[in-house]
Amino acid sequence: MKTYSYPQHVKEDIKEFIEKRLDSGTFGLLVQGDEDTIEDVKDLMFDQDDVTGNGSGSYTFNTLKAEECLVGNWDLLREAKDELDPNTDLIEKGPEYCDVLIRCYLLDWCFNKALNDIVK
Repeated sequence: MKTYSYPQHVKEDIKEFIEKRLDSGTFGLLVQGDEDTIEDVKDLMFDQDDVTGNGSGSYTFNTLKAEECLVGNWDLLREAKDELDPNTDLIEKGPEYCDVLIRCYLLDWCFNKALNDIVK
């Protein structure tokens, strides 16, 4: 089984979100590096199911698929947990929660990579 690349997939979801859902004015400010716009767009994406899954609590809407994404990504899950939710019981929360936690953790880094790809 191939290890799921969270950074690659989150970055692609961000690029798709920017291309399909932002109006030209917001996109222009984003490309110009307007800090308020950047923060507003990141805040908006944080709760989008098609980017992080944080809106509903699931990106995959499938427990088995979320488990498959986690395979080989335990170190990344540990980093996300330590940074965003250190006192949570991941076993109790389940794989969909863990999948969303990783996506939320990577959002900022992947956003910067996606924006760099778009601006080039």
